[in-house]
Amino acid sequence: MEKGAFKYFAAAILVFSLLSSCNKTVVNNAVFTDSYIHSVFNTKDTVESKRYPIYSVMHTAYCYTKLTSVRVNGSSGSVINLTDFDQTGFSFYTPIKDSSAYKLTVPAPETYTYNVNYVSGETVVQTDATLAKSLMPARNLNAVRTTTTSADNILVSWKPVTNADAYKIRIQSEDPTSKVLTLIYESDFMVPLDPNATLSLSFAFSNFTPYLNTNIYFEVSSFIFQQNHETFHAVSETTIKRYYGI
Repeated sequence: MEKGAFKYFAAAILVFSLLSSCNKTVVNNAVFTDSYIHSVFNTKDTVESKRYPIYSVMHTAYCYTKLTSVRVNGSSGSVINLTDFDQTGFSFYTPIKDSSAYKLTVPAPETYTYNVNYVSGETVVQTDATLAKSLMPARNLNAVRTTTTSADNILVSWKPVTNADAYKIRIQSEDPTSKVLTLIYESDFMVPLDPNATLSLSFAFSNFTPYLNTNIYFEVSSFIFQQNHETFHAVSETTIKRYYGI
C-alpha cells in the first residue's frame, strides 16, 4: 500500500501542518547532529496507575554525504559510538537501549561533542547540549474500531502532552511468526489547535485489511523543538498494540 493512498480523517481539534522549517535543506557535506532527552513509560502495561516516565539521552547524526563513523563525547566523560541506522552511512543513532539505560530522573544538562568522520576522510567536530527539558509520554493512548452503517474506522486518541510543540503518529504491523515490522503509516508533524484538548485521528479500517491477523502498533511521539525547528530538546513516545482478526 502506498503511503499516499492511506485514508485518514482529521478530527476538528487537530491541524495537520508540516512545520516548514522541519524540512531540512539539502546542503552537501552538512551534518545535522542532535542530543535530546528521550522519555518512555517504564512498562507496556496499559493500566495508567502502573506507568511512570523514565528518561535517557539520545544522540543522532545524519548527512547527505556518506559517513563512516560518529563518536559522541559527553562533558561528564561518557563516550558513545553511534550506530549506522540502516547501514547506508547517512544516519547514525544512539545504539538501541533496553529499559535499564533509562532512569527515573531527567538527566542533568550536559554538553556533547560529535566527532564525525566522512568516507572521504574529512573530519568534522560539532557540539550540542541537553537542557533540563523533558516531556511526559502521551497518556490514555487508544485505538478503537468504530463501525456505523456508513463508515468503518479506527479512532486513535490520546491526552495532550504538556509543553509539546507537535506530535507524530506511526503505525506498524508485526508478523506474529517472523516478528518483522512493516511501516503502514507515518504522519508529518502535527500541531494541535487546542493544546489542552484530547487529540484524535480517524483512519479508514480498509487501510488495515492487508494486515489482519498481525499485531498492529500505534505509536504517538511528542516533541519540543529547538529554536531552529530542525532539532529537538525533548522527545517522548507511547506505543500500544492491537490485533484485528478476519
